Parts: sequence; C-alpha cells; structure tokens
Amino acid sequence: MYQTFKDRWHQLPISRQLLVLVNSILLGLVLICLVADYRSRIARRLHEKQIALTEEAKTMYESLLVVEQHGTDAIQDLVDNVCARMNSDDSPGHHIAAQWNNRSFQAQSHGHDSAEMLSAMQAAVATNSFADDPAHAIVVGAFAGPPGTVYVSEKRSSVIDATRESLLMQMIAIIALGAISAVVVNAVLRQLIAKPIQSFVSAIQNVAKGNLSVVAQTRSCKELSYLAEQINSMTRALDEADRDRRLSMDKAREIQQHLRPTYHDLETLDVAELFEPAEDVGGDYFDVISLGQGRTLLCLADVVGHGVPAAMAATLIKAFVVEASKQSQCPAQILNYVNRHYSEIMVSGYFATMVILVIDGPQQRLIYANAGHEPPFLQRPDGVIERLDGGDIILGVDEEVNYQAEQASFTSASKLVILSDGVTETMNGEDEQFGTERVISLLNESCQSRVNAVVDRFTEELKIFRNGTPAFDDTTLLVAQLT
Repeated sequence: MYQTFKDRWHQLPISRQLLVLVNSILLGLVLICLVADYRSRIARRLHEKQIALTEEAKTMYESLLVVEQHGTDAIQDLVDNVCARMNSDDSPGHHIAAQWNNRSFQAQSHGHDSAEMLSAMQAAVATNSFADDPAHAIVVGAFAGPPGTVYVSEKRSSVIDATRESLLMQMIAIIALGAISAVVVNAVLRQLIAKPIQSFVSAIQNVAKGNLSVVAQTRSCKELSYLAEQINSMTRALDEADRDRRLSMDKAREIQQHLRPTYHDLETLDVAELFEPAEDVGGDYFDVISLGQGRTLLCLADVVGHGVPAAMAATLIKAFVVEASKQSQCPAQILNYVNRHYSEIMVSGYFATMVILVIDGPQQRLIYANAGHEPPFLQRPDGVIERLDGGDIILGVDEEVNYQAEQASFTSASKLVILSDGVTETMNGEDEQFGTERVISLLNESCQSRVNAVVDRFTEELKIFRNGTPAFDDTTLLVAQLT
C-alpha cells in the first residue's frame, strides 16, 4: 500500500507536489500557532476586560463621592441606574456592588444581587487574583478609597465564549484564504518563480506597515506582470483612501476648531485656554458665552473616551448649552436641560462630566453647577486657592436629576481655573500622574500673572512632565479673570 502511494505521488506534477507540501506545512504551522495562541488570547481578553471594569469602578467611585451627601437612597439609585443602562447582550452578567461607609449596596437591575455574589467579588479582589484565574467564574474590577470600595463584574464565561467564537471565525477565514491561495499558488508554481513571489510578499508586507509608496515589479511572465499591476492598483487605492481619511479628519478638526469660542465681545472678563485633543478631534467641549450686562457663561464638558465618537457627543452638548442659555442664565437650569436632552439621545457608555459657571462682573460673584466634573479652582487675591466643590452625578445617568447651583464671590484680582481630567491625569514615562498638587503649585507660582501667562506656564510644564509621552486623553484648561 505504501509503495502504491509512493508511486502515485511521484506521478503527480511538480506543481501539485509543491502545492500539497507547502499547504500541509502551512496548515500544520497554523494549527500549532492557533493552539499556542488560544490561552494567551483568552488571558489577554480577560485582562482587557478587567482593566475596562476597573475604569468603570473608578468612574463609579467618583460618582458615589458626589452623591453620598444625598444619603443611602441616592447611592442605591445611582448603582441601579448605571447598571441598568448596561446592555445585557453586550455585557452578560454585568453587576455593580459597593462597600460604602460600612454599608453594602448592590445593583438590582439584572437580578444578580446576593450576599454570595458580593462575597465572590470581594474574594476575587482580596486574593489578588488575575482576570485569567480559572478558579473564578467572574471577572472583577475594583477601585478603593477612604469611604469604601466599588466592584464591577461580568461573567468570565462570556469573555471566553467570545474569544472562542473569534478564534473559530479566524480558523474559517484562514481555511477559506488557504483554499483561494492554493488555486493561485498552483497556477504560479507551474512556472517555478519563487523569487518573484517573494518579492511580491515583501511588497505586501511593506504596504501592511503603512509604506504606500511601494511599487511591485516583475519581468517573469504575463500572469505575474498582471499580479504586479493588481498589487500596485491596490496600493494606489489604499493611498487614495488614506488621503481621503486624512482629508476628512482635517475637515473634522477644522470644524471643531471653528466651534471654539471667541473672546472679542467679552465686556468684563479676560479668558485664556489650552486645548489639546488626544487625537485629531477630541471629546472635551468648552465654551465662553457673553450673556450681556457684564455676565459671562463658562463651561467645560468631558465625554468618556476621545476621537470622533466623543467629538460628536461634545458637539451635541454644545448645541444643548447654546439653546439652554437662550432660555435661562441659571447654571443649574442649563445643566438640567443639557442632561435631559443628552440622556434621551446618548449612546450607552458615552457618559459625560460637565461644569457650568456664570460670572457676574458687576456683582463680583459667580454661580456654578457641577455634573461630576473636576471641581474648578478659585484663587483669591491673597493667593489662597479654593475648590468649588459640590454637584451631582454625571450627565447621561439619570435624566430626572435636579442639579443645584452654588455661589462664590469673585473679585477683580481672583482667578478661575477650569480643567479636564486630561490635565491632572496626564502621565509621564514612569506612569506618574501630573496630579492636583502640581496644579496648585503652578497656580501659586503664577499668582500675580494674567490669564495668558498662566496658560503658557501650564502648557510648558505639561510638555516637560510628559517628556515625549503621548497624551492618552484630551487636555483642556480654561483660565478667567475680571478685567
């Protein structure tokens, strides 16, 4: 039998022999790589899920700091509302729990609340287990602080099932691609032109790395010349698509820049800004609107994430602010209007923080309302720095929330500094955050400077602090002072 098989094998054309050998070797290597990649891929996906859950727990923790002053019912409502907005199809088994001021809170939205569930979440965190530990049926992210700890979990099995499905689709794609490649390789191998093929492979690898100036060339035969033309045609098409993409992003950036406020019509206020999106366009929105009679509205919003989706959400918020400011000059009422309309149309997960302030120059006071945003800094004439604390939950969580306004005096020598967390959470190469203390230190050093000088100082110090490390979030700073 072996001799019969050997005889038939030697009777095959060399092109088919090469085809069988090459594809058999490739198939074996692919199977080995897939098996080896399976565990690492699951571990990576679980670890990425844990990081995402930890970020959600951090956001939840910051929200609880805001609402805890309203009592335990407000805390429970926040936990329920946030968990309820998570789509069970996208986040199977999603659950939120908190140990806050020696009391336990669990979301009741999806029916996962129980003492056993809370114990399992705490055990996963207490044992310092990684997301890929098979002993745990859930993936847990946690964030702790003095008042307590917030836990967010999802089913481990859902992440594993999605990974397996992705791996299966990859195998099917590889098999399909292999079948197509076999037909092409069979036709090419008849001419035994391994060197030109290697040249084509090298050209495609360069294109994959982003080098769209590569030109494939061959003088071997008509078929390979045609293949070279198609590769070059693909490269030109990719180059044109890339140019179109860059042009579209340039237009988007131009539009966003056009939406930035101007200050020539301000009567009693000097304003300076720092705005550095992490990508071509950003999810931070700030505005300065003259309300007449020496009153000026300032606001800053930070949409979760960055890039085009966050920029679109920020544009919607701007439209809501402009419309609301025509109806009322009260920051709380404007914030209520923005939150109500934003909650109606926002995509799940695109929450936003926002602070709105109205500076009354003649009365030398400011009125403000805050939706979970970084508290602004108010530097008095004597250099003393205050934080404008107070506020409520972030935009998009509860459309019925009623924000409250606060007041503070604002004399001509005072400075108001509003910033996004892209400033305080800027990271350097050693994974160190810029932090609030550096902000306060810079303000103390710039106490006698005007607003433009303060912004220039922040710009310089942030650049020095990053030392070439790319910004992972949009950076926005707004400084105001009465003239």
